Amino acid sequence: MNLDVVVTVTGLLGGAFSTWKIFSDLQLGRQSRMREDYKFAQGFFSDLALNPHMLPFLKQKGLQAIAGDTRLVAEEIEYLLTLHNSAEALRNFVLGRKYVEFLVTATGAQVVFLPEYKSKKKRTLQKWLYLAMYFVFYCGAVAPLIALMFERTSPQEALAEFALTALIFLPACFFAIKAGVKISKAEKLVENQHKHNQPLVMAIKRA
Repeated sequence: MNLDVVVTVTGLLGGAFSTWKIFSDLQLGRQSRMREDYKFAQGFFSDLALNPHMLPFLKQKGLQAIAGDTRLVAEEIEYLLTLHNSAEALRNFVLGRKYVEFLVTATGAQVVFLPEYKSKKKRTLQKWLYLAMYFVFYCGAVAPLIALMFERTSPQEALAEFALTALIFLPACFFAIKAGVKISKAEKLVENQHKHNQPLVMAIKRA
């Protein structure tokens, strides 16, 4: 194996890490722009302060627009808005909602892991599994290019095969990344939710 091959293979492995970060940033950035629409949030909370008995339907729709997800209910969003770094808490809840639930008990409200995901060892194992799946799918996508480097195929055949493997495996890379990110965000939300700020909705009502 000559030096050029070693450099090329190293570049491909580095590309795998770069692709992971790019996909993650795109996923989080798109949702972040939806939730941090300052003008809408300012208008909605001003309306809520002037009309504290706003119709529940309107209130929920306004809160859902701020959260960027119609699956959330008003009580969940209001709780998340009381947390430290509420914009991030909302993002993390939406991303990790497959693994957590919102509970209201006699001792207060909180976000907890669903029973099947309470084990940290199980969650860690799942994250490593998704990471392994990502690298397997990535290697599957670039396999024709690796074969070309080792002169096992012609450039024309390699490009034709790469068009097929990229179409099959790169979407699988994205879904593996997304699954791992969801678990990490759920863990971050549960860990950080006790760092409360002044409850936002109540502060506005008193203003």
